[in-house]
Amino acid sequence: MRDRILETALRLCKTFGVKSITMQDIARECGISKKTVYEHFADKNDLIDEVTAYMTGTYVDRLSECHAAGRDAIEELVMSLGHTELMARSTNPVLLFELEKYHPSSWRKVQDFKQEKVAGAIRANLERGIEEGLYRPRLRTDIMVHLRMLQMDSLFNPLHFPAATFELHDVMHELTIHYINGIATSEGQALLEQYLPSAISA
Repeated sequence: MRDRILETALRLCKTFGVKSITMQDIARECGISKKTVYEHFADKNDLIDEVTAYMTGTYVDRLSECHAAGRDAIEELVMSLGHTELMARSTNPVLLFELEKYHPSSWRKVQDFKQEKVAGAIRANLERGIEEGLYRPRLRTDIMVHLRMLQMDSLFNPLHFPAATFELHDVMHELTIHYINGIATSEGQALLEQYLPSAISA
């Protein structure tokens, strides 16, 4: 029941944001009483904290799957692109702004997730690519991690890429091509063109 409540709350929050969703809304959507929700979560803040941990944990699992399934660093990165796009498409951008404004403990979880898990995955991918000879050997990985994080932040910020002007898939595609071509060796660029046929090598 706890997982059912979390999954329902996450779906509602990703669709409508956090502020407008009530415990009663979540109970109604689950087909249970509000009392049952409170048996599992002390209050809305507690529930949103758990929803945030559930959301970020799921994404970490997807990144791990990409790392294991990717035949090389570039395929791993291209595979993760699909999961990131799915998350971005299914999440109302207002969710992150409302977490920051109304649920500071949940927002800290998001920030910790970005700095520890996402940045760690980017760094590990860079190190893997260098070892495989697909990324340039003298890369400043600290700078490239920061650059990629800024790219991802821009992607999720509707002020930078408003939906009325930019198609999410196109933005992600172009950002990834730009990023990989900036760090890849000629061998890496050739692989990129295999995995993303519309990629144009620098």
